[in-house]
Amino acid sequence: MKLRIALVIGLLALLALPTGLALADNGPHGGYTATTDACAGCHRAHTAPAARLLLDTVPNLCFTCHGSTATGADTNVEDGIYVDRDFEAEAPAEGDVNRGLKGGGFVYALMDTDFDGAATSSPVTSSHLNDGSTGTAWGNGNIGSGPGAANFSLSCTSCHDPHGGASTTGGATYRLLRPIPINSGAAIGVNVTDETNKIYTVADANNKYFGEGYPYTPGDTWSSMDQQEREMSDWCAQCHTRYLADSGSGSTSSGDDIFMYRHMSEGTPSATCNDCHIDYGSPPTLRTTVGPEWHHNVECMTCHVAHGTSATMTGYAAYVEWPDGSTTPDGDARSSLLRGDGRGVCQRCHGK
Repeated sequence: MKLRIALVIGLLALLALPTGLALADNGPHGGYTATTDACAGCHRAHTAPAARLLLDTVPNLCFTCHGSTATGADTNVEDGIYVDRDFEAEAPAEGDVNRGLKGGGFVYALMDTDFDGAATSSPVTSSHLNDGSTGTAWGNGNIGSGPGAANFSLSCTSCHDPHGGASTTGGATYRLLRPIPINSGAAIGVNVTDETNKIYTVADANNKYFGEGYPYTPGDTWSSMDQQEREMSDWCAQCHTRYLADSGSGSTSSGDDIFMYRHMSEGTPSATCNDCHIDYGSPPTLRTTVGPEWHHNVECMTCHVAHGTSATMTGYAAYVEWPDGSTTPDGDARSSLLRGDGRGVCQRCHGK
């Protein structure tokens, strides 16, 4: 009961933040003043029931604001949907209410995985870990080091810095991403440039969920989007090291005995500007033959979501071996955070 009361008090403290307060990382995650009250939303100095002086363990504490029944944030990451519940009138708006989140969800995801123009909310079939449990970080490590890092622990705060100012220079980053994910083994760090205007939902009204790495939003430039897309792939590769591949990697051996030939995850497709564009205004006018799935770079988020997908796998796609050669779990568990059913993401670009 005491914990529940403490959580309620913490939420009230968060909701008490002044309306319209501008915080680079989005409060209460950063932008603290000398007399901030945000600390009390998550911490207790002398009576904390969880380590790091937290009111609860992760991810439960995160779901206090970002969960299905929470009231502290518009981003419901459990159900993968954007809702209007934080009593903050964002200007400009940071998403479309009842539209799917770009990252999918951890329990449910609102997605159009069969690309029929109608999104449905369905249980996720694969997701990144978020509760500190362990799995294998496929492709982690140097060339020739095996399938990846086993017993790899992952939670919300492995990737996100709840205090903001996460960049190597103390600045804001996209989605509070740490320059180096905890336990990744990376050494240098990647700062993923924050959005000019934060947009948490997919761009397509039918939740098409394709090519949602960095869709155009007012204030962005195409050169900045290209930069952000490459940064995102570089960031993902801090854990999935040997998945990072430029154009031409499908026919050039990496020297690794498992991840030998790889689809590009960082690079520009073979096309000229006139293949897609009629003019180059802001935003440019696309030719009618170009679908919304096309963007300048092919990167990790072109095909995958970050949190969890509801895509289903049947036939060949359901029995693809894991990098270590194992075949279980199979079926829908082989959805591998993909945006579409089966291997539909391949067909969306290659259209055979």
